[in-house]
Amino acid sequence: MDCNRNVENCPHTSLVLLSFLKQKGCQNSELKKELDDLDEQLNLPTNHNYFESDEELQADGHSFSLSYRELLQEFQHQVQPQLPVNAEEAQAAREMAAELIRIADLLEHRVLSQAADSLAKKLCRSHEQLWAVHLSDGVQALLHQVAGAKEFKKELVEMAFTFVLMKTVCEHVPEYLFRLYGTVVQYFLPNRSH
Repeated sequence: MDCNRNVENCPHTSLVLLSFLKQKGCQNSELKKELDDLDEQLNLPTNHNYFESDEELQADGHSFSLSYRELLQEFQHQVQPQLPVNAEEAQAAREMAAELIRIADLLEHRVLSQAADSLAKKLCRSHEQLWAVHLSDGVQALLHQVAGAKEFKKELVEMAFTFVLMKTVCEHVPEYLFRLYGTVVQYFLPNRSH
């Protein structure tokens, strides 16, 4: 599997996104807890099997609402059959996440902050069914603003900007992590119109 070069041929968006979020790190301690919860709840094959981590899991009793649990269970059933089961696929996902981070680093902090603030406001005011539309609009606006993005394959840039925009929004509003994670993975499913 060569996820590094072809987004369409990478069916493991869920794993790549989780790897991206873990490698990018969290500045917000509440988001870090949400990410740990997401990691545990998804029970991806990467959970402590293939990712090296020097941090211990927080066992502070942090929980999320029943609606998140239901959403996550439904979401997990949709992506679970596609998840990798071996170290080679997990390594490919980590490598793709690292490449996406390099692309995402093209974004100036000011541009990203403005885009994330705008997206967070739209998400707060709209139904979850519209989140993918708002996310897509935000990513398209970033693509037009970042000149260096044209050096990379469009699909990789779009994925990188989507992931980093999602992460930045979640740094400001950590409780959006579970729902935005599902929105992003659904957005990149094959045969889905963007």
